[in-house]
Amino acid sequence: MSVPRVLKELLSLPTATFVEDRVAEYVKQFCSKRSSLSVSQDRFGNLLVRYCYRPARKRPLVFSAHMDHPAFVAEEMIDKRTLRAAFRGGVRSEYFTNAKVRFQTPQAPVSGRVLEITKARKIVRGGTFWHHPEQALLRVNGVVEPNTPGMWSLPAARERGDKLYAPDCDDIAGCAAMLAMLDRLAKRKVPAETYCLFTRAEEVGFVGAIAAAKAGTISKKWPIIAIETSSELPNARIGDGPILRVGDRMSVFDTAVTAFCGRVANGLAKKRRTFKFQRKLMDGGACESTAFCAYGYRATGICLALGAYHNMDTKRQKIAPEYISLSDWKLMVDWFEHLVRDPIGYQDNDPSIRADLDQIFNKWKGYF
Repeated sequence: MSVPRVLKELLSLPTATFVEDRVAEYVKQFCSKRSSLSVSQDRFGNLLVRYCYRPARKRPLVFSAHMDHPAFVAEEMIDKRTLRAAFRGGVRSEYFTNAKVRFQTPQAPVSGRVLEITKARKIVRGGTFWHHPEQALLRVNGVVEPNTPGMWSLPAARERGDKLYAPDCDDIAGCAAMLAMLDRLAKRKVPAETYCLFTRAEEVGFVGAIAAAKAGTISKKWPIIAIETSSELPNARIGDGPILRVGDRMSVFDTAVTAFCGRVANGLAKKRRTFKFQRKLMDGGACESTAFCAYGYRATGICLALGAYHNMDTKRQKIAPEYISLSDWKLMVDWFEHLVRDPIGYQDNDPSIRADLDQIFNKWKGYF
């Protein structure tokens, strides 16, 4: 199965929390080539892309995904071979020992390896604890300017059967899926209005999403579907289809938006035997839907099951590429398109659940 161009190109770009410039520039260039797309930027650097072509009178949907991935950000050269760098994102300290890193400087890539963790944060969850490094010293083979992103030194995106391996599926695959949907809408001139929010700094606690909520970057009248890649669980497997994420480890999401997404997915599955999806509580981590709901928005989530979450290969206890199912990704893009094209659209009180319950009641009410 070939890797779609937008997915492959986005996965080749370096990114880090608060240093999402390359991904943001790609999004802007992508949209500039399509007349039905327009881009605005809030004061925090989040990008809001609007698709509008002869829209019907339906409430527009908002899809959201974040542009960053756990990575290093250069702070200062201590000497000619030693760099102090921040690390932004949740990776356990045991994975840092002698791990190789690559900084994308304007001149050429600079390679390095971790020498020492100099600052870490203790995380306590579920009765256990571990340390997330926040700063480290690295041995490098060249000069690295401050604020240069440094990602784990891993092979470029490659496919093996249905699986796609890459340094940063989380959440670049989600960003690519939104762009793929926008491209379809633009090419097919679908009568609709919809928005895609590309957020910053998710990996340090949904900071970009919180900023967008506080700034009113999007209207609270619009339902939000946050897109993620979430750690594979025993009952939520890679290859079993994209996942309607009803909640995360922090909260359960909005019932009405979740019901709308489920109704559209079920309808698509009835029409197309090749379409499949899962409905799960993905409590291996937390996502932007929690933040949006906390700030008064109606939000739910759609995600892909992810292997080697945050580049942590738990079996081999080493840094490794993340991986997703390509077929899951493509089905997710199909789902997005049908959500936008749905003739009924989102309603605050989705009628589908009540209709099903009424049908059950009418069948059995004669026994009272």
